[in-house]
Order: sequence, then C-alpha cells, then structure tokens
Amino acid sequence: MEAPGTPAGPQVPDWLEKAAAWSWRALVIAGVAAVAIFVLWHLRVVWAPFFIALLFATVLLPITDWLNDHGLPRALAVAVSMLIFVVGLGLLITLVVGSIVGEASQVGKLVTSGAGKVAEVTQPQDGPLALDRDSVRGLVADLGSGLKAAGDAALKKAASDAGAAVAAVVGGVMAIAFLIYLLSDSQGIRDWMRSRAGTERGRKLDRAIDECWETLGSYMRGTFLVAVFVSVLIGIAAFALGLPIAGTLVAITFFASFIPIVGAWLAGLIVVLTAFAGGGVDAGIIMVAVQVVVHSLESLFVAPRAYQKTLNLNPIVILASVTAGTALMGIIGALIVVPLVAIVWVLIKEFRREHDGSPPATAPPSPASPAQAGG
Repeated sequence: MEAPGTPAGPQVPDWLEKAAAWSWRALVIAGVAAVAIFVLWHLRVVWAPFFIALLFATVLLPITDWLNDHGLPRALAVAVSMLIFVVGLGLLITLVVGSIVGEASQVGKLVTSGAGKVAEVTQPQDGPLALDRDSVRGLVADLGSGLKAAGDAALKKAASDAGAAVAAVVGGVMAIAFLIYLLSDSQGIRDWMRSRAGTERGRKLDRAIDECWETLGSYMRGTFLVAVFVSVLIGIAAFALGLPIAGTLVAITFFASFIPIVGAWLAGLIVVLTAFAGGGVDAGIIMVAVQVVVHSLESLFVAPRAYQKTLNLNPIVILASVTAGTALMGIIGALIVVPLVAIVWVLIKEFRREHDGSPPATAPPSPASPAQAGG
C-alpha cells in the first residue's frame, strides 16, 4: 500500500515542467506579438507617414532652429525649411526617379546584354559545367525576358491600382502635415509627452528620445553624404568610359545607396553589366576595379566620418529587414525599414537598462557605417 500523501502515477520530470512553463509563456508572447504586428500593419497608413516625417525632421529641424535663432519668426523659419524641402525633394524626384523610370527599358536591355557578355567570357570551356554560347545566350535571354515581364507587370499594376495611388497621395499629405507640426513645435510635443510620463519616467523618456533622434539624424545625414560620394565617383568613371545612359547610372547609384548593403550590390551589378554591354570587356573590367576602389574608400574613410553614430545592427539583421520591408511595403519599406528597426532596438536597450538598473552609456560608440556589426 502506498504511503499517505504519495502522489499516484508517475512524476513529471523537472525538465518537462520547465519546458511547459516556458512554452506557454512563449505562446503568450508570440500571440501578443502577432496581434501587435496585425494592428501595426493595418495602421501603416498612419505610422509610416509619421516615421517618414520624423526622418526628414532630423535634417530640417536644425535648419529651422538656426533660422529661428537668427531672427526669423518660427512660422517663417518653418516655411523656409519646408520650401527647401519641397524644392530639394522635387529636384531629386525629377533628376533621380525620373531618369530611372525614363530609361528603365534601356537599362534592362543593357543589363541583359552585359550579362550575356560576362557569361560568354567566363563560361567554362570543358567539364560538367561547360555550356555552348547559344545555350548561354538562351539562358540570359530567358532571364532578361522574365525580369522585363515582371517589371512591366508591376508597373502596369501600380499604374492601374487607383487605391494605391490614393493611398500614396494621402500618405504624402499626412507626412507633410506631420513634418510641419514637428518643425513648428517639437519641444512642445516633447514637453507634453514628458508631463504625461511623470518626473522619473519623463527623464527616461527624454533619454530614449535623445538616443532615437541622434540615431536617426546620424543615419540620414551619413547616408546622404555617402550616396553623394559614391554616385559622383561612379558617375565620373561612367562618363569617362563613355558608357550609354551614364546619367541614369548615377541616379541608380544615388538612389540605391539609401538601401543598406543590398542597394550597393544591386547598383554595382547594374553599372558593371552596363559597362560590359556599352563599352566592352575592357570597360567592364575597369568599372569592376572602380567599384572596388570607390566602396573601399567609402568604407574606410567616408562612412566613419559621415556617420557620427552607428545603428549597431548585425548585417544579417539588416539584410533580413530590407527583405521583409520590401516584401511588405515595396520600395518605401526597403528605404525606411532599417532606421525603423534601429529605433526599435534603441527602445529595447533603454527598456533593458531601466529594468536592469544599469546606467546609460557615457560615451557614444565609435563612428562607423550603419551596416557595422555589433548590436
């Protein structure tokens, strides 16, 4: 007979109890995260314009404050800053986006032709990977046709989707409205948030806002300077080699520089293949060398000085973020997802610091490119 108080049946192992405890907690966290993602996805028409406005505000607010400090009324300083923004953005759209869209078909043809030349030059002459030239041309032609068909389909869908066009216009108007409010009364917005948080939490909120603002400002200024540096040098090489659509190649390089890691590789590939197609093998090899030298200079000398604060994100996180952002929100997602993830990471670090009771960092990390590993 079993002694009184002895539980009937087999005992549950400790490891299984711990696994069960962690499992239900993980399920709860996953459920909350899924609900949060669902809500954020359906509210993207609100937060995405606000975040875009926040990115531009990090560049325009110092200009607005400088004008205000030198005698202009705040409203007039905001108006001048917005005029600079509208004119600058209009020029960028006209010169960069207009050039890319206008020459998209020609770019596709040159890239396909360049890929064919590279394949013919580098193809193995014997062994299991040997291909005759007709086979290589056929494979490249199929690839080019597939890419062109996919691009044409995407353009037709975008042009015919009235809902997407309306959403884009509404989002643009909201972003401008948010930007005007941020430039007009950023300190008032901050004071309002601090007053609702209380004294102690308000101090921590101030620290988090400062970290986020410094991170976003450094990212925007650094990315712009790097984009100008890379696109100017690549453009000089393209014009010197007499490549076709050299201006469009400059525009592609500039625009792609705002997409971390992926953009540089994609733009470099397009430029190199165009060089092979438009200038021959010698021009293609020279452009490969130019790409290596320019991006080496950018990584070693320009980026460490352009970026005053790192994003502290691992390159794998950046690649995954760009992929997810592009899949969910297209080109806008690719452009904003990395700074958005960086801000989330800053907030997580602040939360952990508050929870652990550890003091804030007394010195910023050493300057480097935003793709630097270490987060």
